[in-house]
Amino acid sequence: MIPARYAASRFPGKLMQNLGGLPVIIRTYDATVATKLFDDVFVVTDSDIIYNEIINHGGKAIMSIKEHECGSDRIAEAVANMDIDIVVNVQGDEPFTNREALVQVLEVFKGDDADKIDLASLMTEIHDWKEISDPNCVKVIVDKQNFAQYFSRSPIPYPRDKNAAVQYYKHKGIYAFRKQAILDFYKLPMGKLEAAEKIECIRYLEYGKNIKMAVTNVQGVEIDTPEDLVRANKLLLKETETKQAGKPVFKNFPMVPKVVFGKGSYEQLAEIIKPQRKSKAPFVFIVDDVFKESNEVIDKIPLNFNDKILYVSADEEPKTKQIDEIVQNLKSEFNYTPSGIIGIGGGSILDVTKAVSIMLTNPGNARDYQGWDLVKKKAVYHVGIPTISGTGSEVSRTTVLTGPTKKLGINSDFTPFDQVILDPDLTIGVPKDQWFYTGMDCFIHCVESLNGTFLNAFSESYGEKAYDLCKEIFVENKISEEEKRGKLMMASWHGGMSIAYSQVGIAHAMSYGLSYVLGTKHGIGNCIVFNQLEKYYGEDVVLFKEMVERFDITIPKNVCGNLSEIQMNTMIDVALGLVPLWENALGKDWESIMTRDVLKALYLKM
Repeated sequence: MIPARYAASRFPGKLMQNLGGLPVIIRTYDATVATKLFDDVFVVTDSDIIYNEIINHGGKAIMSIKEHECGSDRIAEAVANMDIDIVVNVQGDEPFTNREALVQVLEVFKGDDADKIDLASLMTEIHDWKEISDPNCVKVIVDKQNFAQYFSRSPIPYPRDKNAAVQYYKHKGIYAFRKQAILDFYKLPMGKLEAAEKIECIRYLEYGKNIKMAVTNVQGVEIDTPEDLVRANKLLLKETETKQAGKPVFKNFPMVPKVVFGKGSYEQLAEIIKPQRKSKAPFVFIVDDVFKESNEVIDKIPLNFNDKILYVSADEEPKTKQIDEIVQNLKSEFNYTPSGIIGIGGGSILDVTKAVSIMLTNPGNARDYQGWDLVKKKAVYHVGIPTISGTGSEVSRTTVLTGPTKKLGINSDFTPFDQVILDPDLTIGVPKDQWFYTGMDCFIHCVESLNGTFLNAFSESYGEKAYDLCKEIFVENKISEEEKRGKLMMASWHGGMSIAYSQVGIAHAMSYGLSYVLGTKHGIGNCIVFNQLEKYYGEDVVLFKEMVERFDITIPKNVCGNLSEIQMNTMIDVALGLVPLWENALGKDWESIMTRDVLKALYLKM
């Protein structure tokens, strides 16, 4: 629902102002429909002008019967007799509304505390004191669980101590209500605080309702003043010119700035991290718990003062809830942010390390950052020391986590390690099946990158090198075990670099679905899926099957044979939600190729 009144007090008629050739309200309506998140989208208005504009545009509009003080009242009247669960209020003056922000507010209702939530909304960090003190900018303060405590046009909290570290949050005008909550709101009289501030969501707080806030880093443009409209037109013009000119947008991806490679290089760890040590701030070593009794690994960890070893099991894929618990425990135990987080283990441990380092400096929960470029603050210094090769985690821009509703990476400029130590001796003793599965993860990285629509000379050069190394290790099989360890470590690095500047594809998207529903480990999941993708990756799947036979590996079968309809649909939803992977594999028209029925048929082969 998009509440829209013509007579806005600060900027009358703003919703009918011209924005790139269309009225602001039309831009907002079209942007909301384009997210494809909703069963229906309506503009709710008391204005004949706005109503007719939407209808003539081919949209849906509802005319308010009564006069209303606020948008929520207008929506409540409109939905009273509708059979709905959740209604989302998108502000009519936000023409750059996008899917990412709306997904974040909807996912609040899928969390562990969903039954406590009456409505959800968004907030974004603000740092400019001019904006913080601007009464047109509504601020919000929250408790430790991100439930709203109060909203105000004044700076809250007031910084009496100018040296106090205060993070201010701006309230974003997107709400998601349970239907009953908004109907209750409609019946309740306006309270004194709402009347004073002219902020409608204060009414919920005054009557004891719970508002859960989610942190978003999506920056929109709200049309509150004529100056905002000028800024919005400039932004729209710039976007249009870029599209019309066909100008490429080059991604400025970071790489790991420092890397050490060689047998025995792990012994340099103390020397490497020493310059990063801060007074009283510990180093935290996140170590795969299989090394608890390994003197070769544990005895060489340079523990000083209050440093901590945190043993983590890699039996299951990392979860957002697990990251939140680790971060909360570290914050409770130590008065100072750690000097660094050091990960020692396979891909899962390295993903945990990257995620913890990010969440120590960014507010909210790990699930809030599952997606592309949502992290805005530099992570704590973090070091990756892989003890298995193939995953590419040591170089990846992503840390893959399973959340309450999806399995997706935190993909950001701040995810890559600050330092990587590649010591082939650390991979001695890896079981044959595990060695093969992670090696095939690297092989599949290369195949998906080299066959993808995102391929460029940068990713191609790394992908080809990794592909050739994999063939040397797993096909030709003429080199010693020691050489294999070193070469697979390099293949893993090159494979990770290849997808850093392109993307993975079908096998990874479908493997994420397996992992989310069945808990299948990533490397095994990739092999289960890739084994059935000959139609899409042809000769490379044939070569993969030869390698499976050569190394006498048994790929699990019938893993999807006994799924319920709900499980199958969840698996399909998770896989199809990874849009960039499908675009890379099948192009912009991928949805017409990889339909739900086609994907289901593929899963049933497994």
